[in-house]
Amino acid sequence: MLHSKGVAAAALMTGFAGLAAAQSSLTVFGKIDAAYVKKIGSPNKILDEGAQSRFGIRGSEDLGGGLSAFFWLENRFKSDTGQQNGARFFQGQSILGLKGSWGSVTAGRDYVAGYTEAQIVPDPFIHTGVSSMVLTGTGGIGTVRNDGAVTYQYKNADFSVSAQRANAVEPNSATLAAAVTREHPVGLSASYRYGSLYTAYSYENPGGVNDEWQFATVQAPVGPVTLSAGYGSGHANDNSRRRSWIVGAFMPVGVGRFKMAYGSLKNTSTGAKLMDKFAIGYNHNLSKRTFAYLNLARDQRAPASKGGFDVGIQHNF
Repeated sequence: MLHSKGVAAAALMTGFAGLAAAQSSLTVFGKIDAAYVKKIGSPNKILDEGAQSRFGIRGSEDLGGGLSAFFWLENRFKSDTGQQNGARFFQGQSILGLKGSWGSVTAGRDYVAGYTEAQIVPDPFIHTGVSSMVLTGTGGIGTVRNDGAVTYQYKNADFSVSAQRANAVEPNSATLAAAVTREHPVGLSASYRYGSLYTAYSYENPGGVNDEWQFATVQAPVGPVTLSAGYGSGHANDNSRRRSWIVGAFMPVGVGRFKMAYGSLKNTSTGAKLMDKFAIGYNHNLSKRTFAYLNLARDQRAPASKGGFDVGIQHNF
């Protein structure tokens, strides 16, 4: 006769077996990043991370007739302390969706429509670490993710389009407080690839009465170098107008990759520059999933300690 612990273990294993049988695929993924960092605006040099460490689970199930269900759950944490990064356990994404030949529909906490398709594209540092050009992509007006978002996306090898509508209460993690969010945040994007040339456009209304943000980008290889550029314009909720632009480049060097970018953000209503930043960096591949890196950046508009760096190592799984 099985003891109670044995019965519980058997039941648990049976449940996992049922889950595995129901899933067409189930993947655990993530990255761990550890670095010695001096952030722009601070004189301190600390053990931190150049890119947010994370782990996640994603999976899909074939429902037949060309239809499938899928989910994506992604946590963010700090590698130096093990603490959760942000109040949400699944700070990165928390979505459930259906997908078919007509495209996909998801519900949950997701990236703003156009963030991955347009805003992040011209930044070779992919909006991470001291070299991040996130302000050129969002203008300091848009945000990165929305809570309670319903997102439609259609994509093929050459073309993609997406549309999103999110909760009007606590819509995102950074830009607008719930009390200021009078409308449902909405976003639209479209991208097109012609051979090696990639172009994309995004529009975002973060949910305030007056705010809106548009961003367009282009990327293409020229010999061994991949060049990119982006331009954004819009106005904040206080009706001040903003304009951003960025140029970026990366290329393989030996077993690694060299990166550089310049980005600018300006309040055109007052003429004040909010960011004037140059960044350069190098990734040295130790394997297909692990690399060491060094990034240097300087923002002429930082009020103090204008320079920064991060030197570290990252493992992806």
